[in-house]
Amino acid sequence: MNEWQRELVKVAGDMSTSKERIKKHVLRQQSVKPKKPIRFALLTAVVTLCLAGFVMAQLLNKDTKQAAQMFNEKQFEHFEHVVYLMWPEQGEEFSKREAYQKYEQLVAYYYFAKSLGKTSTKEELEAEKKARYDELVMLQESPQYVELFQGLGLKQYFKTYIEPLIPFYAARKELNAFYEKKYPSLAGTADQIAARDALRYFQTHFAEQSTAFQKKMGIDNRTHSQGSIYVGTVIKIETNAFLFVEGAIPEDLTKLSEDQIIKKYNNATWYPILDNSPVKVGDYISLESSGSMSYEENGAEVTNGFLNSIEWIEPTVTKKLTIQNEQEIIQFFNQTDWQTPDNNNKLKQPPEYSFMLEGVRVDVWLSYGQTLYLQKMEYGVIHLNQKRSEQLKVILGLQES
Repeated sequence: MNEWQRELVKVAGDMSTSKERIKKHVLRQQSVKPKKPIRFALLTAVVTLCLAGFVMAQLLNKDTKQAAQMFNEKQFEHFEHVVYLMWPEQGEEFSKREAYQKYEQLVAYYYFAKSLGKTSTKEELEAEKKARYDELVMLQESPQYVELFQGLGLKQYFKTYIEPLIPFYAARKELNAFYEKKYPSLAGTADQIAARDALRYFQTHFAEQSTAFQKKMGIDNRTHSQGSIYVGTVIKIETNAFLFVEGAIPEDLTKLSEDQIIKKYNNATWYPILDNSPVKVGDYISLESSGSMSYEENGAEVTNGFLNSIEWIEPTVTKKLTIQNEQEIIQFFNQTDWQTPDNNNKLKQPPEYSFMLEGVRVDVWLSYGQTLYLQKMEYGVIHLNQKRSEQLKVILGLQES
């Protein structure tokens, strides 16, 4: 026993007996399996369930977390720089809002193309990279964009801001090419149809991420405007496109030629056939359109519309009148100054009444204040005043004299 041990015995006494007693007690305890309190077991079960729920939530939210990373502040800055240099007088709020719309559209192309299984090859990405770099070189030569590179130099600016966007630009190119093949008869607006479809898909599936990023960047999150509603009939089908005439009714197809229907209603528009909304000739529909574009083709004006949605409806029943006093009506019409129909003097719903006069169809609408609006094929249109309307109603038997 050394000096230190001896001093310890002096203080605490001989510990040999106590050590043996403690050793036996410990060994005896090890041979008996301790019972956990019920409260502890319940707590363990709860913790296990919580952990399982947490893991499950992580798995379910995997796609959401990936989507949350779809926006990048650096790339947004690029669009903000460009917009500001283009419209410096508009201020910061305008620049941010416009920049986000441009950025969101590009991101939408990528995710929509991905949903359709459209991917870019390595060669296509390299080609797009070169095209974007060449575009930046051109901007560098423009006095308007001198400030764009912020002292970084062209190569560093490209690497920082543009290069991460290459897959998005490539997706846009892939999608536009796909839409040109999908809608050959709408080639003039196929790229815009692709852009709108991509944006609609993106805003449907990633609205939460879009809102969060705008909030983070201090952008006034404005609700995207809805389109206008039109009611009419499908009169022609071509490859993945249909010709819609606002105001026309299915019955028109049995009595009028395609050209006559177009001339009568003066409002024919081509729309793309949506994958989930196939239409056929004679369908009477209500559609929502977010706009249209007109251009000249083979000497004629063609209008292509941008379609949001379609709803099939029952055609309004137009009451057919049987004319007994034809000469009296002819005399009345001889005193009528017919006008050429245009978008400002025509109604957009089917007529309430229709009758044949000397082999020519005449349609009658009840207009404001119960006045009458008439359209006579090959003659034109007229909106009768209150007095003349009352006279014609008596002649047609629409009311008692």
